[in-house]
Amino acid sequence: MNTDVELEIWREQWQRDTAVPVNLRRSVERQSRLMKIGLLADTVVTIVMGGGTTAWALRSTDADVALVAVATWVFLAAAWAFVLTANRGLWAPSALDTAAFVELSVRRCQSALTTIWFAGALFLCEVAFGLGWGYKHSVQGHAPLGNWLWFSSLRIDIVWICTVAFFGAMAWYRRKKRAELTSLLKLRGEMTAQNSE
Repeated sequence: MNTDVELEIWREQWQRDTAVPVNLRRSVERQSRLMKIGLLADTVVTIVMGGGTTAWALRSTDADVALVAVATWVFLAAAWAFVLTANRGLWAPSALDTAAFVELSVRRCQSALTTIWFAGALFLCEVAFGLGWGYKHSVQGHAPLGNWLWFSSLRIDIVWICTVAFFGAMAWYRRKKRAELTSLLKLRGEMTAQNSE
């Protein structure tokens, strides 16, 4: 459903009665489910990536592989610290009224917008580390870095394709969340104005 249409329906329902509009409640519940799925996915990534690089480092005789494992755990720890901090207080509304559900939705949008910046910075750090490590250990490691970075192998091409896709998706998601936040803030302002009359 279009966000503007959905928010207009919530506004009409809120103005008619004091119960939380069904669509608003469902939207908050859907977001809560997605947050739980996100935590589950983060746990799987931690086990697979952290455990995988640790096992690789333990089996390898190359000391640089241990550096990969350490860097992986540093990136994972940073991601977990951010996610747990960003999600604090966002699991459920503070009350079972429309204002609390709208306020929770506003705070979730604001958190999502902050998370976008963190995700972009973390992604760039991971790519820079991965490319640096890959360049040092590549067969073409003696080639000039610029030549190596630009279409020297399928792996490098995949990195650039994934980078463009990641930042394209981030830009789309940011636009979507900003529009949603603008509508929610307008709705919250109308509710505050009406309650003060």
